[in-house]
Amino acid sequence: MKPARPKYDLEFFYTSFPQRYLVGWYQWEFLRRNSEYRKDYRKFKSDHGKWLGRKGYWYDFTKRPKWSKTDEQFFYATIAPEIVRLCVKWRIADLHPPQWRFSKQGKWRYKLKKSSEPATGLSPELNWDYALRQELLELGFTGQGGNARRYGHLILVEFDLKWPMKDQLDFANRVLKRAQHNYKVGLHQRGDHFPSGRRRFEDYDIHLKVWDLTKKGKGLAQIAQELFPGNHSEGILQKVRDHLDAARRLISGHYTEIR
Repeated sequence: MKPARPKYDLEFFYTSFPQRYLVGWYQWEFLRRNSEYRKDYRKFKSDHGKWLGRKGYWYDFTKRPKWSKTDEQFFYATIAPEIVRLCVKWRIADLHPPQWRFSKQGKWRYKLKKSSEPATGLSPELNWDYALRQELLELGFTGQGGNARRYGHLILVEFDLKWPMKDQLDFANRVLKRAQHNYKVGLHQRGDHFPSGRRRFEDYDIHLKVWDLTKKGKGLAQIAQELFPGNHSEGILQKVRDHLDAARRLISGHYTEIR
């Protein structure tokens, strides 16, 4: 008998790990400020905006049901490949307009015409590789504890709750260490690397503020007084410069290192 299909509760995963949402949120805030990403999105709109404006956007469920069979064939043959290419290029799940902003707290309310989370919250293959998505949905338990399968950066682990907790933790420890080691080896073989920096969410907020104030035409001294009032130390201007440099680095493409 074919194993029963497991039920995936996405809300459970994300609401249980709020820091994972914050990672995606910060990545998106830096990415949407990236001039090359904005240029790519403008080019996409220039090429396909008129058609999508008439027929409806793929993420807009108020219009998508009105697509004819011909419309769907045209979209998946002509427009979707370009969306996938850009998603893979920028390591995002979907092609969000750069003006879209999301709640930092992660309010899980689906809104029409807008995704419920930043595009950086998921990898592109989960959203656009239909064969892989179908495979994940059809995965079932083997009926025996002690099994684990890795799919890229994802791992499916099966525990037997009849085991003593000590054995459960030992199994999880061994599986996770081995899976992450193999994942790092794969990244190295492809010429990529595994980021090892610590999270600095409080610093990211200041990076963004300094960048936005600079774009509004404010000088370093003005920004220093606005963000660090009363601090007249000699190093305060350098501190602002450091935040600006960090923002520029993240916006230019290193947002993917936020983990």
